[in-house]
Amino acid sequence: MNKNRYRVVFNRARGAMIVVQENGNAPRAVGTAHGSIALLESRGFRIVCGPIAMAAALLFGVPLPSIAQIAPTPGTNTHVIQTQNGLPQVNIAGPSGAGVSVNTYNQFDVQKNGAILNNSSTIVQTQQAGYINGNPNFGPGQSARIIVNQVNSANPSQLRGYVEVAGSRAEVVLANPSGIVVDGGGFINTSRATLTTGQPYYGADGSLGGFNVTRGLISVQGAGLNAANVDQVDLISRAVQANAAIYAKNLNVVAGANQVNHDTLAATPIAGDGAAPAIAIDVSQLGGMYSNRILLVSNENGVGVANAGTIAAQAGDLTLQSNGQLVLTGKTTASGNLTATANSIQNTGTTYAQQNVDVSTGGALSNSGTLAAQ
Repeated sequence: MNKNRYRVVFNRARGAMIVVQENGNAPRAVGTAHGSIALLESRGFRIVCGPIAMAAALLFGVPLPSIAQIAPTPGTNTHVIQTQNGLPQVNIAGPSGAGVSVNTYNQFDVQKNGAILNNSSTIVQTQQAGYINGNPNFGPGQSARIIVNQVNSANPSQLRGYVEVAGSRAEVVLANPSGIVVDGGGFINTSRATLTTGQPYYGADGSLGGFNVTRGLISVQGAGLNAANVDQVDLISRAVQANAAIYAKNLNVVAGANQVNHDTLAATPIAGDGAAPAIAIDVSQLGGMYSNRILLVSNENGVGVANAGTIAAQAGDLTLQSNGQLVLTGKTTASGNLTATANSIQNTGTTYAQQNVDVSTGGALSNSGTLAAQ
């Protein structure tokens, strides 16, 4: 009856958690825990934790199955423990001389309850997990300026909760060539957020040079992406789909097979992996992009941009650039200037700017909707 069921207890002699059979006994000095039992499912067996054992597991940072959705590459200086309220806490690697912390993972999925990136050398308060201890990978007063989270997996990363930087505010990069799915994702204490399917590359001084993008899809769906508290949001991928709302202060979307410079977002075309998508940036009827200023760039030859939803630059300019067809059937607006450049442009929606509209195409311009400036 109790086959494949185990109990986690704290062994005082060893100073560590150990696993015993469910009907086994802990050392007598530990005593017997009474009360509710927490069951933790894992492949092939079940771990049974009493409340004291669970508390000890959290205190000593014992990896538990619930945080296995963030799995650093073995042998690296990136480690994941669990906060006292059950969130994954990533003790990121120490930064380079340029302030870049490079962390690699076999999996990086954030669930609705969120995750913590520990960027503090001392105990610090967080919004999602209360107080946490300092990062043991850091020296006194040390912190990262940019936190790179590079995923090597055949599966896309899932961003369904908020990634919080504990300690000094920093830029967060999530890079997964297999794709990124955002459904209720966001960021806390983050200066700049970059989601990319590119491979990061670095300078000789340890700085982040940019990203080589050859494949991958960033899909925003369901509860969308709320990054209105982040100064700059960059979506850099071969293709981007917005099937839900994206909120940001300043939004940049760079699509296509490119080498993209981190500092300037200048995109240089490179060879892609496999056939190009028909549409590089696709905003569906249920999707939307809402930001003070928006830049959308698709520079892969023949690959277009389509908006059937809403693209709204609410406090500045909107720039649309496509080396394919630009199809506007939804609402495309700017409180400043609206600039659209493409091989061909088809507008059947409402395209409007409070200042100037500048439309440029080397091919056909078809307009049966509203194309106007105040």
